[in-house]
Amino acid sequence: MYNVVSAEVKKLKLPYIISILIAILYAGLMIIPYTSGYSYNHNIEIWEESTGLFVVIFPLFAVLPTIWLMYFERKDGFIHYTQIRISRSKYILTKWLVASTGGALIVFLASITGLMIALFFVPAVEPFGDDYALQNFGGSYYVNHPLLYGLVLSLWRMTLGFLVATFGFVLALFVNNIFVILTGPFVYAVLENFILSILGVPFYRLSTSFGPHTLSQDAITVPRLLTGPIILIVMIIVVYLYFKYIKKVSIYEK
Repeated sequence: MYNVVSAEVKKLKLPYIISILIAILYAGLMIIPYTSGYSYNHNIEIWEESTGLFVVIFPLFAVLPTIWLMYFERKDGFIHYTQIRISRSKYILTKWLVASTGGALIVFLASITGLMIALFFVPAVEPFGDDYALQNFGGSYYVNHPLLYGLVLSLWRMTLGFLVATFGFVLALFVNNIFVILTGPFVYAVLENFILSILGVPFYRLSTSFGPHTLSQDAITVPRLLTGPIILIVMIIVVYLYFKYIKKVSIYEK
């Protein structure tokens, strides 16, 4: 198993390093526009404001760097030769864990980098106007322990990144269109966001779970933050069962 994990890491090494650099650069650049022209009472608010676009596009960070490999191994038939070294089920399981963990780690790095810059590299803000920060979700930690608050939220975002990457991996097991595989989770997140907003329950969205600051804190509770991820898990299971048992698509078909 260790040898397979090592081999998978080597295959993804170069695009993965490039993706990490892009994620860190993105997090740093997104901070800059929010360091002036806005009124803050705490530096963590700069980080919070800068993640507006990240809340929308994080599925691309989770999927693009790693999920493509499964598609190309199916396409060129490489996956047929893995049984010599390891059982097919263990090989697929290993690829899933490596790919999804890799995508999740990129989401974490993009999130935590912005937090570190806002807290330790941006000059301390001069408090301005009324301070409503304590009314935020986790307000006491948000104000008094911003590093811990941001670390926990970044780890949670990493978990969401893992789920989104898993969705992309399941698509890569059955779908023969690389565009659908790489953009499917992003499109799902956009549609889910739109539908739940139309239904009047935006607090159940995956994006709300990723960025609790996107809604009034009166609307945020822990059960509501868990709903979006649970819906996504159900979606992943339904898609897997649909392709495997209804469409009867073989992972080993080209």
